[in-house]
Amino acid sequence: MWARWLNVILGFWLISSPFVLGYRIQEAQLNDLCVGLGVILLELAAIAIPKLRYANTVLALWLIVSPFVLGFGGYRTATLNDVIVGLLVGALSLVWDHRVWTPHRRPLTEA
Repeated sequence: MWARWLNVILGFWLISSPFVLGYRIQEAQLNDLCVGLGVILLELAAIAIPKLRYANTVLALWLIVSPFVLGFGGYRTATLNDVIVGLLVGALSLVWDHRVWTPHRRPLTEA
């Protein structure tokens, strides 16, 4: 569960990072805003519906390649931010949640 909340924090970081880091590339700003909102919403959904726990791996992969696809790969700050956050979001979305896989056992009753 802790990994889901860390990804929510990373989503908020993505939304604020263009302003905090000061990059003014419009494509990077819009990308970080949209992906940040997506990460937050998908993680909140994954907290409620554990089967969605891997959904953010798609957004993480997009974050890693987006600087090069959208053409802001030459801007080091924006590119490093997106690649590093993408790696973190991807790794955290793959963290195993034991509550999902542990079979529920009923307590033994005495006969």
